[in-house]
Amino acid sequence: MDTNPYAPPLAALAESTPEASAEPPLFAVSLAKLLVLCTCTLGLYEIYWAYQHWVRIKRREGSDIIPAARAFFGVIFCYALFARVRDAGKAADLADPPPAGLLAIAWIVATVSWKLPDPWWLLSMLSPLLMLPIQAYANRLNAAVVPDHDRNGRFGAANIAWTLVGGLTLMLAIAGAFMPE
Repeated sequence: MDTNPYAPPLAALAESTPEASAEPPLFAVSLAKLLVLCTCTLGLYEIYWAYQHWVRIKRREGSDIIPAARAFFGVIFCYALFARVRDAGKAADLADPPPAGLLAIAWIVATVSWKLPDPWWLLSMLSPLLMLPIQAYANRLNAAVVPDHDRNGRFGAANIAWTLVGGLTLMLAIAGAFMPE
């Protein structure tokens, strides 16, 4: 009984190949899933989307940014995010980069339009459409760098729950916007 109870286990570990464990450089999500979740969560998924991108950017660049703060204050940091996605693709020689500045300005205008009176606040529902070119470019980069990565296109149970609850809320809000007072 000469064994050390505090010693690490001596079991052999399975070798992992770099291809199997490689993570794509940017957040992977299908365009349909992005559009549905951004719309049905009334913009909450946009914060999650930005957070996931910033986490990967921080890891890839080794920077000291705070992804949660940058995601929460997306109106301030959206151009930086869009530009980093564009620049990462350009560094990998991807063609047709999206116009980060124009998309950022349009996204900010669409995002803050929720403050407009009925029914003009519905313009804020355009903000996910302005994210699609950025995500499409990120998906192309991910496919070029890590071809076998998970594309994140399936809706899980939580995604379905958010879609049902948020979709119902959105339908009621739209109906209320057009009801006479």
